[in-house]
Amino acid sequence: MPYILRRLVSLGISLWLISILTFFIIHVVPGDPAMLILGTEASPTMLSQTRAALGLDRPLPEQYLTWLAGALRGDLGQSLRYRLPVSQLLVERLPVTVSLATLAMLLAIIIAIPWGIAAAIKEHSGFDFATLVLSQVGVALPAFWIGVLLMLFLAVQLRLFPTSGFVPWHKDPLMAWRSLTLPAIALGLPQIAVLVRLVRGSMLDELSKNHIATARAKGLPERIVVVRHALKGALIPTITMIGLQLGFLLGGSLIIEQVFALPGLGQLVVFAIYNRDIPLVQGLTMFIAALVIVVNFIVDLTYTFLDPRLSLWK
Repeated sequence: MPYILRRLVSLGISLWLISILTFFIIHVVPGDPAMLILGTEASPTMLSQTRAALGLDRPLPEQYLTWLAGALRGDLGQSLRYRLPVSQLLVERLPVTVSLATLAMLLAIIIAIPWGIAAAIKEHSGFDFATLVLSQVGVALPAFWIGVLLMLFLAVQLRLFPTSGFVPWHKDPLMAWRSLTLPAIALGLPQIAVLVRLVRGSMLDELSKNHIATARAKGLPERIVVVRHALKGALIPTITMIGLQLGFLLGGSLIIEQVFALPGLGQLVVFAIYNRDIPLVQGLTMFIAALVIVVNFIVDLTYTFLDPRLSLWK
């Protein structure tokens, strides 16, 4: 079977297994959605009627198949609290989370890759030692703590950025960028620390290989050796990590969105879980899982451009 077909089959199976786990785990969590809708003083008759209207009185396998059929059509149900389609809520909140994750990842890539390459070239130097120390500190610092510090100094004291909220891109692109700058830095700094260490290690491994020694023996300039020969091999594990980090940023921006009061998917997840909004929790979980899996699928396809041994059709 061709490589791309194997990856597509794997993608489909992964999403199907996640849908099963998500559905059944959510339904075994204690709590009655009908009671959340009607209140604790609702009569048993009203509760029974509401459960029947929501389809909660049917067997779980039947509920799952009904929900899966709707999800395949793009219908993820209706939020119990918002009384709006889950897909509509996702579309409304998605631009904030995607913009935040993209800015944080671009920041990490732009800074970490050149930094890691420079540290590898200057191995055992003071710059290399400082890189290892700073990256270790960056890995240890939690993103929400960095976000609070950035908010206190750059937003509250210096008033360079807003402390919270988000202005849509179509209304004011400059304000939208300013609204996301501090959250993106807070999310991106730990990713920079991880990526710098990985790029440094990958470059050192590539620079020690025989084909690099051969290229140097031919008299090629060091810049050509590093950029054309070593960097290409070092980018394979780096791209793997970038895919994992982007998936983490898309699904793990919950705390940062809470710190900066950003109306993204993370804030919506907290609301849905707190109110046991089953359709919304299911829809959010599946949507975020699908985003992460698609990102990793794209990363897998990228390997074929970096490694000549791989082909989409072999």
